[in-house]
Amino acid sequence: MKAQLIFYFIALALTMGCAKRPPAVDFEKDFAQQKAHYEPNLGKDFWLRSDRFICATPRSNDLDCQLIPRGSKLQPDGIERGITSDAYYHVKVEDGRTGYIFAFELLAFATNVDPAETGAECKRRGEPRVGMTAKQVETTCWGKPDHVDRLKTMRGTTDRYVYDQGRVILKNGIVTSVKISGTLR
Repeated sequence: MKAQLIFYFIALALTMGCAKRPPAVDFEKDFAQQKAHYEPNLGKDFWLRSDRFICATPRSNDLDCQLIPRGSKLQPDGIERGITSDAYYHVKVEDGRTGYIFAFELLAFATNVDPAETGAECKRRGEPRVGMTAKQVETTCWGKPDHVDRLKTMRGTTDRYVYDQGRVILKNGIVTSVKISGTLR
């Protein structure tokens, strides 16, 4: 009897509108906020840091998409809404192709720094070398490490600077080895 009474009150609350319903999603409002966030990037150049796909429409399936290789230069020239409130950039690829890419994806997997300029700057600043100090390593084209692993022993401190492109080992603040993509120098 108790269970029936509880069930009755729950059913009554639902039919009377007393139970909370999830708020309706306003896709237009959400898209307007995203559009305002992504608009400052229109007309800027971006270079892909990994392979990505551009699609014929913001609502395309994978069959309507083309692979754009890493290093390609893209320029967003418009923003459109996807099926929900997701913002998509309309982009032009340096080879003349056009299409749509999820706006968040472009910003996450591309850079607005020209790799040719970066390469020239890196060549000028040089790479880490054995004998450098920690400060000198940070002024090379590798810059500050992504993270540092530190080991303190009675013989001193060993730091391992971890980068995408390799590792630098420092013993008591001096570089003793540099490992670049699997090659120890």
